[in-house]
Amino acid sequence: MGRKKKVYTVAAIGLAIVLIFLESALAYDKIFIVGNKTAVGLAKQFFTTLNNESIPLEIVTSQFDKVKSEKYIFVLGGAKGPGSVEDFVNQVLTKEEQASANESGGRMFVKENVFAPGQTIIVFTGPDEAAAADARKNNRELWWEYLVEWFELDTSSPMAY
Repeated sequence: MGRKKKVYTVAAIGLAIVLIFLESALAYDKIFIVGNKTAVGLAKQFFTTLNNESIPLEIVTSQFDKVKSEKYIFVLGGAKGPGSVEDFVNQVLTKEEQASANESGGRMFVKENVFAPGQTIIVFTGPDEAAAADARKNNRELWWEYLVEWFELDTSSPMAY
């Protein structure tokens, strides 16, 4: 192999390594939060917790179908009607789950591979946004374990919040 060919080979390998690291640095997971403005307003402490742990998120308050292919989705459910997440929730939950979703205190559902392989959707729902928020608060230990796994959070010391 000639000297020029060796230089090109080394340069090509170096470029490939740089591209692999660049791709992995740019390809990160985040949580897509789906909810109407009222539900999002009731989740300020939840967002503070996510931010304190440096968990990347994107809040989506309209055109919910655009996030169907995302890996991690949290749905802040609640009221029915214009602006609600009802249509999206109905695509995620079974008829039986939809019927039980209107219980007082709200409910949490974890669904996997609904729209895409490897996807997890966590749905907090209830007869109104406050009940859905209660479901989120009352099930914190359950959804927190998902975040710990997805984002490799350090749980060796207790959280201050």
